[in-house]
Amino acid sequence: METIQLSYLLYNIDEVKYSFMLSILFQNKHTFHESLFWAYELYKSCHKEYLWNFITKIYYDFYYIKYISFEKVLDIEYNAWKTKPDFKHIAKIIKDLHKQVIDITIFQSYYRNKNKIPDLINNITIDKLKKNIPNAISYLKPLNIDEIKQIYKTKFRFNKRKEKMCLFYTNQKHKWIVKLVSKLVKKKQIHIKTKLNKEDIKLINLFDIPCISAYKTLKEKRLYPINDLIGSFKLARFKNETDVVNVWNESFGYICDDIDRYKSAYLHHWEYYANKTPFWNEIFINYDVSFKKKEIQFPNNDILDEFYETYGFEPDEQNIETQMKSIKSIKPITINECFNVYDTPLKETIKQITYCIN
Repeated sequence: METIQLSYLLYNIDEVKYSFMLSILFQNKHTFHESLFWAYELYKSCHKEYLWNFITKIYYDFYYIKYISFEKVLDIEYNAWKTKPDFKHIAKIIKDLHKQVIDITIFQSYYRNKNKIPDLINNITIDKLKKNIPNAISYLKPLNIDEIKQIYKTKFRFNKRKEKMCLFYTNQKHKWIVKLVSKLVKKKQIHIKTKLNKEDIKLINLFDIPCISAYKTLKEKRLYPINDLIGSFKLARFKNETDVVNVWNESFGYICDDIDRYKSAYLHHWEYYANKTPFWNEIFINYDVSFKKKEIQFPNNDILDEFYETYGFEPDEQNIETQMKSIKSIKPITINECFNVYDTPLKETIKQITYCIN
């Protein structure tokens, strides 16, 4: 998601993704309901399969090493969702993971900046791999999935039933690197078991109830601001591109000026940038909308009026508190700085990263 895309509630969708990630990892500073909010925003924006994959990636990077048995739960809930799509399947997974303390062994080794490939090609042994986990991961990453699985089969007992777990996950190579490395690291295993309560289900139901007035949607539905620490990821807003827009000047009236693209996307061209998101794209197709130089075009005024009566969120007319929940300033920082704020220091150096599925 390198370009700006606006979600259902007109957040930058990559910032929704990273706010969700930090909220689920660090339960001491973020509630389960906050994680649920961000996840539902991704889900509502019609990034459903993406959300399943993103959660699964987080699971392998931060939880699998201590909660191996949970892989089966993840697989069962996904397949149940495929049969009968319901956000509650995702909500249950989020609640399960949010209650657990993360393990950073995989993450800090997989995404570290120093990635010189060690010379293990001759006579690969378990002892060599165990000796230095970061180097072991650096060695495994350039290999193809068949080579990684072959090492696994040669060194460890191979369970064909478990091979079929989470086949929906689009980065199977990542999964098998994590599985192999987890065999090298002895961790006490913990079983996760929880369920949604009435309060959780009530909140989920409230997410989907539309406001009486479209104009009040952002004020009432935006429950949380984006996380201040998402600057540790490579955000679309950090790209040095601007939109030329009309802004009000007290002396000259409306004049053309360059403003930050992420602000312009929200305040002045929200329809154009929202069109990149499946939820809004489908709506615009239904209204036979087109775009000319980022300006939305309707077939006639009746359709225009009908659209804005239903979806006229009017972001530029919202109060400052509502606006700042998505367009507040975010400072670029490193992953190390971010995790330090959460009292989770990393041994490896990790600068800004793009945490993507593939």
